[in-house]
Amino acid sequence: RDDLEPHAFSVSATAYNQLRAHARDQSILVSGESGAGKTETVKILMNHLAAVGGNNDDGVIKRVLNSNPLLESFGNAKTVRNDNSSRFGKFTQLQFDTGAPVTELMGSRCEHYLLEKTRVVALSPGERSYHIFY
Repeated sequence: RDDLEPHAFSVSATAYNQLRAHARDQSILVSGESGAGKTETVKILMNHLAAVGGNNDDGVIKRVLNSNPLLESFGNAKTVRNDNSSRFGKFTQLQFDTGAPVTELMGSRCEHYLLEKTRVVALSPGERSYHIFY
């Protein structure tokens, strides 16, 4: 088992369990080459953390999970290699109430948003600007 690559559900479960056990901030860094599945992995992580840290208010969970597609429309574009390539980086902070009897998801916050600005004015052949413009 130690020879296997980390799995998204295992990583998010470990982070959540450590948060509950120690009431200390946890971080998950998702990195990789172009087309490696970073965007999809973040979706899996956020969905899993929202499920295990479920809140009695389903509206909170929906708002947290629905923020990702909104950000993608402003920051994803068609490239030669990928029809839905992320052209931005972000730090999303999921906010949990560790003082509650059950550690609950209370909201989220996008701390940093880095955008590839040249894509607005200069495109390579076969590429498009951000999805929001179409």
